[in-house]
Amino acid sequence: FYHAAIAVGALDLGSPHPSSIVRKGTSRLEALNAYRASIVEFQKEIQGTASMESNACLWTTFFWGLFELMFDNTGDGWVKHIFYGTSRILQIRGPKAHLTGPGRSFFLTVRLFEICRSFFYPEPTFLGEANWILLMDQMWEGDLAEEWHPKENLLDLMTSCSSLGHRMAGLLNTGSTRDQIPEEALLHLASEGIDLRNALFRWSETFAAWRNLDSTHEEDARSTLANIYFHAISIYLSGLFDYRYQFNQILSASLPSDNIQIHVCEILHHTEVAMKTTRLAGILFFFPLRVAGARARTSTQRSAILAMLDRISERSFVVAQAFSRVLKSLWGDKAL
Repeated sequence: FYHAAIAVGALDLGSPHPSSIVRKGTSRLEALNAYRASIVEFQKEIQGTASMESNACLWTTFFWGLFELMFDNTGDGWVKHIFYGTSRILQIRGPKAHLTGPGRSFFLTVRLFEICRSFFYPEPTFLGEANWILLMDQMWEGDLAEEWHPKENLLDLMTSCSSLGHRMAGLLNTGSTRDQIPEEALLHLASEGIDLRNALFRWSETFAAWRNLDSTHEEDARSTLANIYFHAISIYLSGLFDYRYQFNQILSASLPSDNIQIHVCEILHHTEVAMKTTRLAGILFFFPLRVAGARARTSTQRSAILAMLDRISERSFVVAQAFSRVLKSLWGDKAL
């Protein structure tokens, strides 16, 4: 755990506008040495099952993931550590280990990262399983209720949207035709999407009322992030149906194009503000910027997205370059 944290710290020290090329090179060398040392240390620690399930092992794999996001501009290393490391250890430990104490703190830290991973990669998240859903119902009981923020309910809905997306991908693969899929199955998926759309609408109304109760709610960085993610998941849910011809004649959660553009504009505006006024990590903006980029119509919107990704890359997380490449490829000849 110690060496993994040192690796991230050293790499971060050399990232944002280093005072000299020599200092940057020294910091990267120190980071790589600490990273290697942490791997050797970790291999010794996991000889026993008890050690494998420790909080230190969890934080080690999490810091490895952060290191890869800062060092590798492909994102492949991050996926390896969070999916085959952090997520696996969480599942081995089980939900009860994360209800209180240090396990709870770690789980609440990593939860959003795991949800976002499930949107980008084909493996579904374990957070959609019944025992982990129950954990979130129990997480804020008693005195802990004071720590609750509406963002948590939005993350529940994001998990449900992700699970729906993976089930749809499994059923509606590229080789299937409308005739091969039972009408009842399509109607069920469409109905589930509409239920999620209605739930998101209710959440937005409740969130707005909650923010108006106290001025500090509006100023909370978690509120800023929740607002951005609400617009992002609204677009994502629509996309589950927009790009599948099987739902062309079925009422679903698809949004009108003008509504989607409103969400895009809101994502770009609030993300820009958040990057200037909060200390939120740049990696938290990858999902909303990627979603907005898929629906960006104008050169102004696309320029803004690329500029924000460039700033995230320059500050620490070079993996932002991978998102820029994907979007430029998506935009094709219209890429900037």
